[in-house]
Amino acid sequence: MAKNFLIITEGTKTEPTILKAIFEKYKFNVIDHEPIKISDEKDSFELDVSELSKQSDNIIIAQGPKNRIRDFLLLVNKQEEDIDRYFVKLKKNFAGIFLVYDVDHTLKEDLEEMYNKYNDETSGLLLLSSPCIEILSEPERVEKIETPHLSSYKKERREWASFNYSKSIENYIIENFEDLVLKFIKKNCEESKSNNIMDHPDFILKQINKFNDRTFVSNDELPVVYRYFTTTLYVCIAYIMGLTKQINNSDEVIKFFESKKH
Repeated sequence: MAKNFLIITEGTKTEPTILKAIFEKYKFNVIDHEPIKISDEKDSFELDVSELSKQSDNIIIAQGPKNRIRDFLLLVNKQEEDIDRYFVKLKKNFAGIFLVYDVDHTLKEDLEEMYNKYNDETSGLLLLSSPCIEILSEPERVEKIETPHLSSYKKERREWASFNYSKSIENYIIENFEDLVLKFIKKNCEESKSNNIMDHPDFILKQINKFNDRTFVSNDELPVVYRYFTTTLYVCIAYIMGLTKQINNSDEVIKFFESKKH
């Protein structure tokens, strides 16, 4: 019987474009869903059954109700009972739920609060990229990023991909995905000293809060400093592929991504 998995993304383009291409490459049926509107009375995940495949597992990708973690938390704290009930309902309909978000300017305390709420793949697991999903394009980065707004770094990566490869940053990441993500998996395994990649989201959160300096203001006017670069995007892929059933699973996960390289 086919299973359904939900991936809630921060953005409307970059993350969905990358995830859709990768999961389609791995033979999943991928559905682009309209953005989640938790305040609506109707269930926004009443999918047309014609979209769901019975022959292969389904990946449903939808933008979250807010595109910043702080705004997401403000919504949660304002409508806590409604949000909790919403995610309980989701839990009944999906075999795994993941929230793919950038660190951006998010305060340390907000990251910790978000992870405390969403730390389990069966009811919502937060997967972070520091500073943003575009870090996938340069896994060897060590120079710090100090900027008043992360858009300057994203612009830099777009221009880099266009100048060097005549591609969008999304297409560059998609075409080199396995090579890029393998470097992050191996780095995170070595630094965390854990061969269970399901431990990585918690470890990465602590590393981000240890090394990065961020001050949130509504207009992002104050500079932030990023010194720790990584992503845990691979966790949702490994879990959905059924590669995380054993505690020591990193070798199997690495072997899988190696097998998918061009």
